[in-house]
Amino acid sequence: MPRAFDITAVTDTVRLNATGQGEVAYTVSNALRAPVRARASIVPGPGAKAEWATISGGDERDFAPDGTQQLSVQLRVPPGTPPGRFTFHLLVVDVTNPDERYAEGPATAFEVVAAPPPKKPFPWMWVALAAGVILIIGTVIGIISSSGGAELGQPCPGGDCDKGLTCTDPDGGSCLVSAGEACDGGAMCSTGFCNRRGECQLALGQTCASQRDCPGPLKCTEVPGSRLCLLESLQDCERDSDCSSFYCRADGKCSRDDGRCESNADCRQPAQCGPTKLCQLADGQPCRSNEVCLSGFCAGTCQVAPLGFQCPGPCPDFTVCSNGQCVNVRATVLNQEMLQVSPRKSEIMEQMQEQQRLQLEMRRREEGIIR
Repeated sequence: MPRAFDITAVTDTVRLNATGQGEVAYTVSNALRAPVRARASIVPGPGAKAEWATISGGDERDFAPDGTQQLSVQLRVPPGTPPGRFTFHLLVVDVTNPDERYAEGPATAFEVVAAPPPKKPFPWMWVALAAGVILIIGTVIGIISSSGGAELGQPCPGGDCDKGLTCTDPDGGSCLVSAGEACDGGAMCSTGFCNRRGECQLALGQTCASQRDCPGPLKCTEVPGSRLCLLESLQDCERDSDCSSFYCRADGKCSRDDGRCESNADCRQPAQCGPTKLCQLADGQPCRSNEVCLSGFCAGTCQVAPLGFQCPGPCPDFTVCSNGQCVNVRATVLNQEMLQVSPRKSEIMEQMQEQQRLQLEMRRREEGIIR
């Protein structure tokens, strides 16, 4: 029996926030080569419950022949759920023939951690004694602190902070805990993220449900099958999978994530900087939409546009020719499309998957799962 749908995900693990919520996206492609109305549902693994998961936008979708859509699944684990590791997977069926035309997606895992023990009450009986000690050493502390840089949370107009602190901005910033130093919450960190070991760390590569999960120079970015905290445009990078644009330029900076360019150096090969200052593909290159082609016409590969699909004249900067009209580019569609047709797609996806695997292993070590 031929497969009915292709279901993929870039990560096999959902990270829940402190309230037990998380989100993961699946890429579902119609493999039936005919229009189909599909229904998606969640199949819980042992111990999990289907009511914990909700498919955003409804569970039924209309697919064009060879059409592809992203389905976002939101998790809400109720308080009091026993800690443990749970799994679920996505089931997609043809509404008209669910018994024969269906596909099951890969298993996705999530962990429910035990609630932290209640804090011990503050020993108020020692307050009086401590007050006396503080009065004695207060003057000494004041002298020491005044001789160094600004303290935690204080303004740093000159850029100078005490040891272990970083000035967020010499022009109106404040001193926060430096990367690698101990912390008790992301608000203390110059990176905006305090990991489970209690150290300030950049949240690069972490799964995210919204921009609030990606502090500092990071952006909650849609990738095939998930959302990850990746570096914003023009941030320092080491490899393509660090960037929300999916391209780390030769100068070690992330390219723009809206596809805009000044030269070919801003574009991932084989794309080139076109006359409207957007990274696009020449004729003969694989494509999935008209917008990525310099010609404005895609039929599996970029091709010379037939009559009726050609624009009457040059398009303005930062627009593309599509179906014979100059149109604005939809958000980050160019970068998403370039990733899908890039010869290095598998390598970039493997890098992202490796980041996810290392993060999961680190969390397990921190929680005593791996000894």
